[in-house]
This record gives sequence, structure tokens and C-alpha cells, in this order.
Amino acid sequence: MQKVFVFGTGKLYKEKEDYIKDNFDVVGFLDNKALKSGMTAEDLSESKRHYEKTDYKETDVPLCHPDDIKERLQDDEFIVLMSYQYVSMWRQLHDLGVGEERILFGVAFPPYKECEGLLFEDGRHLTAEGGGAVFYHFDAGEKVEVGDHDQLQVIGRELLRREYRKKYPVINAIAQMGTSPVSRSFGLERGKAIDRYYIEDFLEKNKSLIHGDCLEIAEDTYTLRYGEGRVEHSYMLHLEGWGDNRIKGNLETGEGIECDKYDCAIITQTLMFIFDIKKVAQNIYKMLKKNGSALLTVSGISPVSRYDADLWGSYYCFHEDAMRKLFEPLFGKENVKVRIRGNVKTAAAMVCGLCQEDLHEEDFQVDDVDYPVVITVVLNKK
Repeated sequence: MQKVFVFGTGKLYKEKEDYIKDNFDVVGFLDNKALKSGMTAEDLSESKRHYEKTDYKETDVPLCHPDDIKERLQDDEFIVLMSYQYVSMWRQLHDLGVGEERILFGVAFPPYKECEGLLFEDGRHLTAEGGGAVFYHFDAGEKVEVGDHDQLQVIGRELLRREYRKKYPVINAIAQMGTSPVSRSFGLERGKAIDRYYIEDFLEKNKSLIHGDCLEIAEDTYTLRYGEGRVEHSYMLHLEGWGDNRIKGNLETGEGIECDKYDCAIITQTLMFIFDIKKVAQNIYKMLKKNGSALLTVSGISPVSRYDADLWGSYYCFHEDAMRKLFEPLFGKENVKVRIRGNVKTAAAMVCGLCQEDLHEEDFQVDDVDYPVVITVVLNKK
């Protein structure tokens, strides 16, 4: 194996230590705080304290000061710069008379972070050149002098941006799009809203809970659609209370809320527009019969519904933790079932004002907890 002196045993060395040990014969370490001839008593004391704090004492490999390397470096030996300060290290070695042909750059060794991998593939590399300069060579033969590692990282990030633009067409699509959405009405002028897919799928899968005396907010569309023949009485809770079977009531204040009244409550996309959601949670618990259930949905990632915001105010978008924190003290942890619905694609579609018909059925089958479009909650009162 190639014989090398390792200059630097900090963060970069720790990241690539296994590679160095597997691929090189380390014949020595260089350290600017190592002992060297001509040191004062104070320097010697500081050097010894430094040595005791390092891993050098755990190895038989000799440690020397860079000032002494010119005399110790053999014809078949190289120096690996194992620090992100490799530019200043090379300049130091250059001033000590070390030739550029003896220098290797540890930052170019695997394992790589994503940016580093692009920097050193397809022939791209670093070289030490006369005058103590470090140059980065692109794959097309172009090269640029590197003043420090930060500059190299800037180059790496630009290479990564180029790769990502090739790999992800969505980057160019977003970069070229305007700053207005496709629709401010959730795509309803062209089809069905993205979030309604998740809401209706949730109700379909839990329709067996919709039975007996049922309450729904503002209307009874979902009660009748999913309750089928199981519903005995359908009620609608509305602030104004107009029309047959409509109860004038308020989830926040408790107005019109009767105790132990309903076998099921359907409360979809409502809590975002009520400020005191703790009182809402208490009133939902209050209205349900023993063994009754509430089927509840809230928005995660979503544009503001301007219509509702102008009527009632718009206060929240939610996360699953909020639902558990809100309802578990009342219903018990085992009686609160929370699920995230959505992924980055459907979230982006929702924000941009696309409709369900703009996407594919399979787009809705993947759920990513980091991109909640809709959060569904099943509450059971025991």
C-alpha cells in the first residue's frame, strides 16, 4: 500500500478514517502542536497537554511537527491533508519545501456526502500546484483556484443543482411558474378538491360508525351518503340554525350542544375556523352518547379557504401531535386514532390549486407523515 503521513486528525479524518486505514500505510502523523527541536519549556508543556487529549497515544505510529517533515519524508511517501483547512496546510508545506507531487487531498476520498460525491466523480479532482495554490479541475478540463473549502462547497452545490435539475423536472417547472396559483378555489371550477379525496375515503372506510342519531356540521350530505340505512335521525349543526333538522348551535361556546345526544358526529374541515379548539374538543365529547363516535378531519398543508376565513376567521393548520394532545385527555389514548393523509405531490397540487382530476389515482395511495394534506381522527367515547 502507498505510504503516507497524515496531516490532521480532526473531523474530516474521523469521517474517512476507515478508508485511510484500508487503503494506505500510515507511517506518521503531522501536527502543528507536536514536539520539535528548539521548543521552549512552555511550548513543551502545551505540546504534552495537547498530545494527551488526542488519539495519538493509542498508536505506535510516530508523531512529528510539519517543520521536520522535509527531512523525514522518503521518496516513496506522500502527505495526505486530512482537514478542511487543506489550502492553508498546503501553503505551509509548500513554504517548508514540500513538492506538490507529494500532496494528496483527503477531502476527495470516500465516503462522500452527496455534494462531495459530485465534486470528485467523472475525473474532477483537486491538485496542489506551485506557489502554494490549490486548483479544482472540472471534467471538461477547466480549472479554478480554490481559496478555501467554502469556495469548493459553492462549486459542489452548483454541480448538485445541475444534477437535480436534470433528475427532477419539477425544479424547472416551479422555477418557471408564476406566483399565482392555478386556482384560488381548490380547483373546484374544473373538478373535485384534492383534500376531498382523503376526506371521503376516510368516511367510506369508517361508515359503519355512522348510525343511529347523527350530527353533521352545516349540512347532512355525508351523513346520508355514508350512513346508508343505519341512520335513524340526521341533524345539522349551524350557527344560524335555519331549516328542517338544523340546530342553532356553536361548537366553541357550547350553544345548542346537548349532552349524550348523538351516536355519531361528522365534523370535517371545521376546526381550522374556530379559535378556542379546547372548548370544541370538550363539546364534542359532551355531545356523544356512550360508545358514540366522532369522525373528524382537519387541514395540514392547505391554502386558506378565503370564503370561510371571511365568514368565521381562519386560525390553524394542524399536525397529528395537536390532535392527540387535544383529544387524548378527554377520550383516552386508546380511543383516539389519528392518521396522516397526503404526500409531497398531493400537497404541492393542493397548494397550487390543482384538482383531483389533474392527478392519478396512484398519487393518492402514498402517505408521507411529513406532508400532511389532511389529518383524520376517529374518536370513540367509552
